Amino acid sequence: LGTEMRFLNGRLGLDYTYYQNKSINQLLSPRTSQATGYILMTTNGGTIVNNGMELAVNIIPIQTRDFTWDLTINASGNRGKVLDLLPGIDYLYLTDVQYSNAKAASFPDGSFMAISGSQWTRSPEGYLVLNKDNGMPVSDNTVNHQIGDREPKVFGGLNSSLQYKNWNFSFLLDYRIGGDVFNGTDYYMTTNGTSARSADRESLTIIGVVNEGSATEPVYSEPKTFEYHAGEMYTIGNQQMSGEYIIQNLYWQAAYNLESANYLTNVNWLRLRTVSLSYSLPQQILAKQKVIKGLTATLSGNNLLLFTNYKGMDPETSAAGSGIVGPSSVGIDYCGVPSTAGISFGLNLTF
Repeated sequence: LGTEMRFLNGRLGLDYTYYQNKSINQLLSPRTSQATGYILMTTNGGTIVNNGMELAVNIIPIQTRDFTWDLTINASGNRGKVLDLLPGIDYLYLTDVQYSNAKAASFPDGSFMAISGSQWTRSPEGYLVLNKDNGMPVSDNTVNHQIGDREPKVFGGLNSSLQYKNWNFSFLLDYRIGGDVFNGTDYYMTTNGTSARSADRESLTIIGVVNEGSATEPVYSEPKTFEYHAGEMYTIGNQQMSGEYIIQNLYWQAAYNLESANYLTNVNWLRLRTVSLSYSLPQQILAKQKVIKGLTATLSGNNLLLFTNYKGMDPETSAAGSGIVGPSSVGIDYCGVPSTAGISFGLNLTF
């Protein structure tokens, strides 16, 4: 359902679209029991509903004989929800890419572009549940919790074009609000002790509760504090361990990664996608000869500026490569390569 409207002799325009799309009997390839002799099976199943809106506003603020300013702003947003998958399937992985237990996944009655992962165990009061021997956070040993949603709330752009006689200056800004990205680069660096978050290995303080009951009938203690310091030795079970080893190996390399959401970022960005300056040779000059009908020289730049709260390489990159889109690739960044930035010059000739 949409509408297209123009006002003020075409100097103000509005395009709006709302859609709802229900897809049934999708082609799914869930993993099977290895006892069947097959890794995957392909079958029809599942129902996915997409709801979304698209809005574009075109404005010409200035229009004279020699100068025109044309401005277009657009925004769009989609909400993809899985109504059901195959009977007996509680989640469906969209890719084999996995870092720190995080994978792209779909969940029944959940997001189509979700992220699954592991979680620290917490008591009903919200305290971390800690290993009673070493104080490290523990998990339930499952990796299929829905921990994030890769689908942005809103994304769009602003395209501005200024034409003065034979000169044209234009630029495109694009933006994104919301949507989670798993920072696998940070995971890799943290595990190897080279990230900013793991740089402080002089001390570690963890507060939580320990289970003094059983796995099926837990009884949680009062909150306890475990402290470790570099340069000191500690008895863990029947072993002597240095504070450095406990902080780096037991915490940063092991326990910290059990909370996959530690590496999630709800991303916003504003990017200068393109900017260009061009000049077209006047027709009165071209009229003096009969070979060339048009000549335009253009200086352009791509991906020159990026403002974002994301601390990884590039929020647009993915495990499948920079700029690659699709439900199984976006939102998973593992040592990715940022989008290529560059400046180019070109001539466009018409004969």
